[in-house]
Amino acid sequence: AGIVLVGLWSAALARLLFEAMERLRQRRQLRGALAGYVGPQIVEEVMAGRLAADLGGKRAMVCVVFADIRGFTPRSESMTPEAVVDLLNLYFEEVLDCVHRHHGTVAQLMGDGLMAFFGAPNPLENPSRAAFAAAQEMFQRLEVLNLRLQTDGIEPIEIGIGLNTGHAIVGHVGARTRHEYTATGDVVNVAARLEGLTKEIGFPLVCSESVREQLPEETGLVSLGTHKIKGHSSMIVYGWRPG
Repeated sequence: AGIVLVGLWSAALARLLFEAMERLRQRRQLRGALAGYVGPQIVEEVMAGRLAADLGGKRAMVCVVFADIRGFTPRSESMTPEAVVDLLNLYFEEVLDCVHRHHGTVAQLMGDGLMAFFGAPNPLENPSRAAFAAAQEMFQRLEVLNLRLQTDGIEPIEIGIGLNTGHAIVGHVGARTRHEYTATGDVVNVAARLEGLTKEIGFPLVCSESVREQLPEETGLVSLGTHKIKGHSSMIVYGWRPG
């Protein structure tokens, strides 16, 4: 009888261990699948139960980043759809990694553009510093990628980046059946306008004074004076370009 009980106990223990390992495998599989859609930070917060999927949001201090490939629309007209997708995937593989490495959140991919923000869901002591460091790394990684593209006879990629820091409402926006975790507010609109301003000013990165105030003096930012911002009051902006 004792041998039978030991056998039953061993079988039950083995079953429990198997089920625990299976749950862990499924959890890892789910985390990996979701991360490609909402980003690693959001997945970790949801899996840990710290971020509910309810619609709505909370006020947070964030630095918003908009990045866009220069002249991509006319460029894509001479490319096959497959080549366009391949090029975008190469590009996003580099720049999205920069966002995640500096603890940022990717809110949207819009064709050849992206919107990201730093400071939520995990608060950062200095979201502007993290965003600026991520933007600098984007240019560094892009330089390496362009060398690869040129060896394949592909025209190099040029981008423009706009940064702005301020309060936003951060949370899930949309409907119960389809929503996204994003930031909403004037700070977002201005960041988008600053990215557009890079085309006119001649600097690949343009940021607001609210960003500049949170960065050390030796960043290499250049004061560009007061500029008109479409749909917004004029503001002092700063420019930066890779050395």
